[in-house]
Amino acid sequence: MKKLILLFGICMVMYNCGKDSDEPAPNLNTNTAQKFDLAVSASEGGSVDTSGGSYDSNSSVTITATPSDEYEFTGWSGNASGSSNPLTIIMNGNINITANFSVIKYSLIVSASNGGSVNLTEGDYSSQTSITLIATSNEGSYFVGWSGSVSSTENSINVIMDGDKIISAVFEESIGANEGNESNIQYTFNKIDLDKPPFDGTIFISGDIITSSDPTLFDNLEYKGTGARQMYDRRNGGAWINIEPYLFDISFSDGLKTEIQINPEFTLDEATLEANKYAILIGQLPTALRKDVRTMWIHKGEEAYGGGNNNLLVHTGMSKVYENYRTGNVIEETLIHEATHTSIDAYHYPDRETDGAAWIDAVSKDDGCYISTYARDYPYREDLAELMPLYVAVRYFPDRISSGTRDKILSCNLNRIQYLDSLKLDMSLYQN
Repeated sequence: MKKLILLFGICMVMYNCGKDSDEPAPNLNTNTAQKFDLAVSASEGGSVDTSGGSYDSNSSVTITATPSDEYEFTGWSGNASGSSNPLTIIMNGNINITANFSVIKYSLIVSASNGGSVNLTEGDYSSQTSITLIATSNEGSYFVGWSGSVSSTENSINVIMDGDKIISAVFEESIGANEGNESNIQYTFNKIDLDKPPFDGTIFISGDIITSSDPTLFDNLEYKGTGARQMYDRRNGGAWINIEPYLFDISFSDGLKTEIQINPEFTLDEATLEANKYAILIGQLPTALRKDVRTMWIHKGEEAYGGGNNNLLVHTGMSKVYENYRTGNVIEETLIHEATHTSIDAYHYPDRETDGAAWIDAVSKDDGCYISTYARDYPYREDLAELMPLYVAVRYFPDRISSGTRDKILSCNLNRIQYLDSLKLDMSLYQN
């Protein structure tokens, strides 16, 4: 009976406690997500596409780093590392990361050929850095130019580092004519290696070799009337014609004379003007080039000048082209070329007045280099005539051509020039 009373009492206590307790019932819902903070920053030289935020635990966040111009992305630091870009991270805790950037650097490698040196040899430089390179030649050599990543003939250049650069300074040995050559004239110049003719044709290189202000040996002009003559006319394919041209005798102060024959398609007044014009121009030829010029034929029409047959041939339409050429008035240079055909060729080419042995030897010593493609293509017809205007420039008026042009002429035809010097031609007009 006591046991039943005790058990009943315990049950009552338990009932009352459960009914009247102020303790809250336990919360059994565990689905509320935990969040973590992400902080993203960028060093100098770039940016990121997000500065971060608050993200659910285990969520995935992708971050992209973008470098500025001339910078590169180098990697992440902080709670993440590596160089992956974009970077994907899992938010399993608070994260603080930084995108790092640095200025792009490029390598510079500089070398020099035999005969000189440069002030720098190599180095790594930030993008857009300006580097000054200076080439210095040794005694007996000269600077040709830069090759590789840059091309210039200036010995001091500024190089902008916008990429990797490999640059070489090129030097050549300075060459002078042998003091023992027959003419005993010394030429010092910068030797250039040429694997082809330096010019296409030489009369057009410069109109300043001989100019209208240079002296003329023209002395007197006399009109003789008309007379039967045979002349060559290049028009319509070229032909010999028998006509009665206007005739003028020209006298020069060195005692030589030339007859000018002018096609009667001109009026007498026009012919007189043409005769005076070309008398002065012929007079600008030295004695050596004028000694066999017995006649000059003058026609209208735009055809090339000609030389040979003891004659100079002129078409006045072509004179206008020569007078207004882009390099200047090249009539004088053209007449030097043509007068060489008339007064020089026959005495120096093989199978003419001589066997040409001396000329052949000079050509051989020049290693077969021809001054122009025209000379190369017609070696025993145009070689001398193509060289002669440039010989006049190098020998008598070196200041009237560029140093680069002079170097090309002497590098290619030094022995031919020495041969012409040895002839002691009467070029005294150019020495006055």
